[in-house]
Amino acid sequence: MATATEQAETIGHDWVQVGPASSLAATGRMHTCLQGRYVSVLKVKGQLTCIDSICFHAGGPLSLGDIEEVNGKTCLNCPWHNYKIDAFTGEKYYQSVTWQDGKMLPGEWKSNGPRHRIHQVESRPDGMIYVRLDSTPGEMPSDGYAFDAACGQRVLGTPNTAAGQAGATAGADGKRTATPGWLLSRLG
Repeated sequence: MATATEQAETIGHDWVQVGPASSLAATGRMHTCLQGRYVSVLKVKGQLTCIDSICFHAGGPLSLGDIEEVNGKTCLNCPWHNYKIDAFTGEKYYQSVTWQDGKMLPGEWKSNGPRHRIHQVESRPDGMIYVRLDSTPGEMPSDGYAFDAACGQRVLGTPNTAAGQAGATAGADGKRTATPGWLLSRLG
């Protein structure tokens, strides 16, 4: 089996149509699997970005997390362990601490550097979203879970994907929840 680096190096040269831009209007997110890699397209403040869906740390559903501002940066907040990942650069941020009068106080925000691959994404005049996977050589921490099907299904099982609409849904923590009544009535 190919390593994550070998897989990353063999993909990413072609643009792939992932869905209609109109599907981003409702949730601002689109999740998909391209050539075995789980990625999510986000529309944040009118800008598109595409990031690996699965958190590099423990395989959590990063792209299902809340979007929040961290020191002026737009970040995904991993619902499993509160990791803050920049949606546009893939950097992981953490808040340092300082000691004052024997008390630990919040310090400045710092970066651990890029931890997630960011992929090219564009909305074209045909009304569709296209993604070109990053094929930059070398390991990126998110490569470790990017191809993991069990982790990917936590994201793909959400209501804003075709698979999620047809079956079980997932909560913000990525765990499957009961199928809601409104969906059961549609499924027949």
